[in-house]
Amino acid sequence: MKNKQDIENEVQQTLNSVDSLQQLEANAFLHAKIANRMVSKQALTRITYNKLMVRLAAVLCLFICINGISFYVLKQKPNTANTKNYTGADAFANAYGLNNSLNSY
Repeated sequence: MKNKQDIENEVQQTLNSVDSLQQLEANAFLHAKIANRMVSKQALTRITYNKLMVRLAAVLCLFICINGISFYVLKQKPNTANTKNYTGADAFANAYGLNNSLNSY
């Protein structure tokens, strides 16, 4: 085991070595490289975002077109000669066949 004096000497040497360190100098082109990488990643992100927005807009237009077409194709034209308009209790009675007197007891 080391004595107290040896430990203090090593601590003092470590602190002295930290004081004598020189500050590192960065590469002269480091800032330009970092800026270039940031700009290229932003451009890639913008392109991806634009592609996504175009796809979503196309899907929305397709959805609207399908709904419009299905509305006009599936729209039933009422046959006014054979159809009667029932409302309220008459509509309920007609739907469940309660209007006829054939099955009344």
